[in-house]
Amino acid sequence: MGKRRHREPEYALHIFRHLDERTQKTSVVFLLQTTKEFTNFNYQILLDASLDNRAIQLRILGLRTTPLIMPGVGPARARKDFANLEGVYKLSVTKLDGESNQFRLHISRTQVKIDESPPRPFVVISNVPVELPEQ
Repeated sequence: MGKRRHREPEYALHIFRHLDERTQKTSVVFLLQTTKEFTNFNYQILLDASLDNRAIQLRILGLRTTPLIMPGVGPARARKDFANLEGVYKLSVTKLDGESNQFRLHISRTQVKIDESPPRPFVVISNVPVELPEQ
């Protein structure tokens, strides 16, 4: 009897509230990064993000090198900030091949809670704030 192999996630998505020190405005940051570290160049994830009512759609469109083709090590990243999010939202993350993961988020003024997630997602999500790369 064949045992099904556990698939490792390809992406990590960090969702958290962030205060912009320059503008003094708070937003909810969606920072997506690959779990794989690249060793030759820095890459960006091409990400299409939309908000429609209570549905947030993140579509991964591929990877590209950063505008300054400099050697670098680390994961590929993409960042999208949304202002004025509060309440329950359905989050859908879709890869280029059409595979999709669905999550349910509860966003309050102070925190982001992940209420539902799929059993074996290609993207794992966390509500723990991380250091933001320069934009």
